Amino acid sequence: MVGYDKDKETNILKSGFAGVSGGLITRALVCPIDVLKIRFQLQPGTLQSELKYKGIIQAVKTIWKEESVYGFYKGHVPAQLLSMVYGGVQFASFEYITKAAHDFIPHTRDDHTLRSFVHFGCGCISGGMCTFVSQPFDVVRTRFAAQKEPRQYRTVTSAVQGMYAVEGVSSFFKGLTPALSQIIPYTGFTFFFNSVLKGLWRECSFTEGPISHTICGGGAGLISKCIVYPMDVVKKRLQVQGFSEATVSKVVKYNGFLDCIATIKKQEGSRGFYKGLHVAVIKSTCTSGLIFLTYESILDYIR
Repeated sequence: MVGYDKDKETNILKSGFAGVSGGLITRALVCPIDVLKIRFQLQPGTLQSELKYKGIIQAVKTIWKEESVYGFYKGHVPAQLLSMVYGGVQFASFEYITKAAHDFIPHTRDDHTLRSFVHFGCGCISGGMCTFVSQPFDVVRTRFAAQKEPRQYRTVTSAVQGMYAVEGVSSFFKGLTPALSQIIPYTGFTFFFNSVLKGLWRECSFTEGPISHTICGGGAGLISKCIVYPMDVVKKRLQVQGFSEATVSKVVKYNGFLDCIATIKKQEGSRGFYKGLHVAVIKSTCTSGLIFLTYESILDYIR
């Protein structure tokens, strides 16, 4: 199971390796969905006539026609680096923090409800840590996924050099505030609901294994994403600031985190914060289910 288990103790290196491996495998499978999600999130406007991407099928056809199959894998290299760093730090830190929490509050080992809340708190801390460490990869990935043809950035190296030369070090941390506002509760809720769903699974006397890892992990990701999704939209909008000439959608200029929220609310209404939710729900469910499946399977194998 994810989190400290006195009967299946592991070390940080093994948890980190399983997290890195899980992130790598998962990202390779869901990259096209992630590109779709980002394209939907970045387009401003409320009227259908103003939107380049109006639905999943139409968006797929448009990207395929204009950019070929490559369009669905734009930013795949930085996205892989992001997922590997994120997965490794997330699970290694979560296992370490939950062990410390259970050592401090021993009876949480036998109280499933309390353990779920402990997992929420530990997940929040873990989410903050991995978000800060992986933010530069996320910004580079977002810009790759958002750029139009001809591409401004051809390689990760050219992107890093270009961003540093034009915008400085701060460019790699654009959108960090909404990222933390989104990922901290998202990670906490994901581990919380995974623990809750695993408890319900056991109460139904179902056998734990790959199916339970996938269903419980996927369900946890779906619920958590719906809760924190508006901050994901704000984060993506801020990450492409200063990159307007090269993006497939018009970039509205925002003067920081709060101005971005106010502008989206004023110009696009509440629905603006949920652009791309239909794609994000699919992506989050698949990603979360796959990451928990691969993490637990790999960890069980190397223990």
